[in-house]
Amino acid sequence: MTATLAPEHPNLAARPARAEAPAGPEPAVVLMPLIEPADRPGNDEVPPELAERGLRRYTARIADAVGAGAEAAWCEWADAPSAYLALDHRLPGHPGRDAALIWAAERGWALAVETGCREDLLITAELEGDPVPTPETVASWFRAVLAGEPAEARRRSRAAASTDIARRLANWARHEPVGDNG
Repeated sequence: MTATLAPEHPNLAARPARAEAPAGPEPAVVLMPLIEPADRPGNDEVPPELAERGLRRYTARIADAVGAGAEAAWCEWADAPSAYLALDHRLPGHPGRDAALIWAAERGWALAVETGCREDLLITAELEGDPVPTPETVASWFRAVLAGEPAEARRRSRAAASTDIARRLANWARHEPVGDNG
């Protein structure tokens, strides 16, 4: 992309050519490359603030859908975007442990229990497929796990593209997307 440095008089370039030479030097038009500041996203990138705002709204909607309420939700858009929802429910097979829904951009939603020793959470079930499913999809899966339906925890074989995740979450900042494709 280039920008034109215009002469002092912008209409000078638009006037008809004269037969005689001008008295002074003719103003020059110089083409210069337009350089974007390094700290601004390019045309295809999503501003991190917009993606973070979308993540907050998306996380609040998930919290409402599973009955936890937005006050139980925490999320962060950083090097590794993530979310945490504290749950009042106890999971089958883990009656004495606090449970949480956790989200990571590369994995999507998972259900976990506290280990009791302040270490990493123990993932007990993982929602397969889309890493940014609708709140209704997460709520249905969550209810199924609470009802004791089998849901094995396994890692996804491929991580979702981070620009796609950022773009989809940014859509949540603007409006609530329709369907599972956010």
